[in-house]
Amino acid sequence: MCFSATMSLGLGVVGIAASGVTFLDKKETFWVRSARAYAIFHFSLMEFIQYFAYPVADQCGYGTNLFLSELSTYHIALQAFAIMPALATYSSDPTALKRAAQLGGGLSAIFILCSFLPTNWQLFSEESNFIGNIIACMRNGKYHIAYNIASAYGELVMYGSLFALALSGFVWKNNKKIAAYHFVMAIFTLYFPQWFFGVTTGEAGAIYCFYSIPITASFMPQFKKFFTAQVYDYQPDETLEENA
Repeated sequence: MCFSATMSLGLGVVGIAASGVTFLDKKETFWVRSARAYAIFHFSLMEFIQYFAYPVADQCGYGTNLFLSELSTYHIALQAFAIMPALATYSSDPTALKRAAQLGGGLSAIFILCSFLPTNWQLFSEESNFIGNIIACMRNGKYHIAYNIASAYGELVMYGSLFALALSGFVWKNNKKIAAYHFVMAIFTLYFPQWFFGVTTGEAGAIYCFYSIPITASFMPQFKKFFTAQVYDYQPDETLEENA
């Protein structure tokens, strides 16, 4: 089974290696390869958090479990800053990366701020099994570690951290391939485990080992030809006739 401490550790190590390979892609500018490498590194951190959570699962409210729970809160909040710039590096718009970093950083700052606000401040309901008015805890799920994230406006943080990131890719010019890929993966990450395994949202969000490899691979140099926008220099018909 994929859902084990050993598998989480293995995927974390693979992710660190993939991050290094991506950063060493000298065919890209420093900021492009840095954005892509950081996104992979960020994915890897989730696997390491889950690995260390197994021995202390369900020990809510104190010690290592409390530390990992708080670390998970910030990890999820920082997903916008990690993923949105990386998605923008595949656009043909040379300003997309800078603007995506500013937008992602702003969203992450909002999500972090929500973690310090009273948790009973919610948009629709105070009841939640993932992010909301709950006690922060890394707990045993049905198949894998599950998250309890204490935060105000839990729906905003949860859906903003998953779907807004992928949807942001559609904003940039000639960026539909990578945006569509990550949007589908966001659906698979959260809903596929619930539909097929009958787990809660908190556990579904942690069942990342199903998708961390294909999600991570999209940022690696070996796949950039497929996702990078192709810009062609079209010639007018008259010029083509003259050259014939």
